[in-house]
Amino acid sequence: MSNRILVNEIGYLPGQKKRGVFTGEKSCSFQVVRKNHDTEEVMLTAESGQPIFDKDGGEFCSVIDFTEITIPGTYVIRCDSAESVPFMIGEDVYRNLEKDITRFYYLQRCGQELSEQIAGKFAHKSCHDTPARVYGTDKFLEVNGGWHDAGDYGRYIVAAAVTLAALFYGIQEKPEFAGLNPDLASGPMPDLLQEIRYELEWMLKMQEKETGKVYHKVSCAGFCGFIMPEEEREELVICPPSLTATADFAACMAMAVAFYKPYDEAFAKQLEDAARKAYDVMKEIQVPGGFMNPEGVVTGSYEDKIEKDELYWAAAELYKAFGDRKYRDDFESYVNQEVLHGYGWEDVGSFGNLAYLSAEFDTDEELRNKIKASMVAFANEKLEKANKSGFGVAFDENEYIWGSNMYAAENGSHLYDAYVLTGDEKYLDAAREQVHYILGKNACGKCFVTGHGTNRIYNPHHRPSSVIKEAMPGMVIGGPDSGLHDPDAIADCTGMPPAKCYTDKLLSYSTNEITIYWNSALIMLMAQVMK
Repeated sequence: MSNRILVNEIGYLPGQKKRGVFTGEKSCSFQVVRKNHDTEEVMLTAESGQPIFDKDGGEFCSVIDFTEITIPGTYVIRCDSAESVPFMIGEDVYRNLEKDITRFYYLQRCGQELSEQIAGKFAHKSCHDTPARVYGTDKFLEVNGGWHDAGDYGRYIVAAAVTLAALFYGIQEKPEFAGLNPDLASGPMPDLLQEIRYELEWMLKMQEKETGKVYHKVSCAGFCGFIMPEEEREELVICPPSLTATADFAACMAMAVAFYKPYDEAFAKQLEDAARKAYDVMKEIQVPGGFMNPEGVVTGSYEDKIEKDELYWAAAELYKAFGDRKYRDDFESYVNQEVLHGYGWEDVGSFGNLAYLSAEFDTDEELRNKIKASMVAFANEKLEKANKSGFGVAFDENEYIWGSNMYAAENGSHLYDAYVLTGDEKYLDAAREQVHYILGKNACGKCFVTGHGTNRIYNPHHRPSSVIKEAMPGMVIGGPDSGLHDPDAIADCTGMPPAKCYTDKLLSYSTNEITIYWNSALIMLMAQVMK
């Protein structure tokens, strides 16, 4: 294998650490070269670090540290016969990427026409705008709106809730994220909050008015072919309520209240009422083994057999939002058993931890300390893995799984939590390396966000992109999955080391699909550490 130099293909902020990776059994002398039109200037000559064998990628790696370079510009790094792709150093180096990864949500809108003036090539007619049948009944409901969840056209509550939670934290950490696409806004509300409201309004339609329970999802019974959304015309099916959907819904609605109250008090009150009603009924939903697709429905199921973390998150979020003692008592009873972690759709405990620690109402100091200690210990597990990796990614060889890029971003947020709690810069540095990994400093040598980077993704598993024959920009794709869950992954990745089990093929849904919550995980992390 020839030597390579791998970097964040988008670039680096001037004041942050800057590291690349040289793949080779020996260290080398490298040059950092600034390119200006037709001229070049060598800005740094130095030695790479000592090589280590990165078993996840199956090759030796040494660190190229060029932190001292702070002058804005376009650069390449050369080492022996290898040369990196061009990358930028600058204060606004991520601005176009940030605009695209947030604009993505508008382009995923369901239930309305997207105009060519705003959506460009990805304009489409109104889709999925007929009443949907409640599974197993002759009852039809209007549940139009929201975002298409992934490369298919289903809409799923648990995925929506965790997406919005991460977006809210992104806005909280870096408020300018809310207004990156002003052409999408109307009125005083920033565009991303307006976009999130579009999803919230759909979620509200998914709550049973009589009981407060929340339907798990709405989709057609099966996946359609590679067609535009308005061409999927099969009957829409609303699947039964689940505990996970109802608890996640309660947490998300409670979380949203503070963001919308300054703009629309009536809407904020609607969110509050929906959250309380869902919370009051969620424990009554007893489905052995958790939600599973009913007979005849084969779209994404978002099955989750461990439901305690959803209850945990809901209790903390409603206590933070409203201060009722019953919510605090519930959350503290869960913490007394175990501190839970996770920023993904399946494990949401960390959202509960953040809610409790940031609540303005009374909290138990001993439990606060227990949560903080557990969060730091959890981050230390991630840090240990990152320090052993040739690419600085907080994985071991068993963690290159379906949606691995989401877990990389989540790990970065766990590391950031430890930085906030301890002030120790080692956690912040490691958190930033997870961003650099996703954006190109990885064993695949790919920028895993469509439309960006030199070695970019061209064939995402995403129906509109396949029809238009161009990748919609700003989509985070799943990334390496050593489970080889689809025929293209089996064909292209069998025998490959886990960190390289990726293929840029349309039909590789296990490595090359997109989802709304993979984007939000990166948005949350970038807001936390890239500022």
